[in-house]
Amino acid sequence: MNLSNQLLIAMPDIQDSRFKQAVILICEHNENGAMGLVLNQAMELSTEEVFKDLSLPIPSKNHTVVDGGPLNKNYGFVLHNNTRLFQSSIQVSNNLTLTTSKDLMQEISAHNFTDPWQLFLGYSGWTKDQLENEIAENTWLTAPADLSLIFATPLEDKWQKALALIGIKNYQSISGVGHA
Repeated sequence: MNLSNQLLIAMPDIQDSRFKQAVILICEHNENGAMGLVLNQAMELSTEEVFKDLSLPIPSKNHTVVDGGPLNKNYGFVLHNNTRLFQSSIQVSNNLTLTTSKDLMQEISAHNFTDPWQLFLGYSGWTKDQLENEIAENTWLTAPADLSLIFATPLEDKWQKALALIGIKNYQSISGVGHA
């Protein structure tokens, strides 16, 4: 089971506060484990501050920086809606790319990059078989990635919209699913 380009949707009764009502895009999943980005947890940091720290001109559109997960909080990731590759990019899907190199940030600051994008600091990671075990334990629901949810849905609405993608309108009806 390869979960790349899938959404993980936290069950309502998840115990880990870092993932309460989290929606995570799995960017890479292979025999060694998985890597993903939490899509809906804002940091108290704006892209304006990040560009200033990188000594780059500030882009005209300011974004909230998203807390991608508990690992490597000083490491930046830009998820963008196109197939353009930069010095350090991986193709998540046909129209979704993840880039970690400064050349993309330079393109954004120079107004040469107009496709939708989101900046994340940190990521979420799972060791071999860990994610599959968490899914089997009913920690996560899964859904296909949705570009509208990723780029056009406000952070506070992503969890409800992700549930709606798989036909769940009332999250209270899924609390405790699969537990005796």
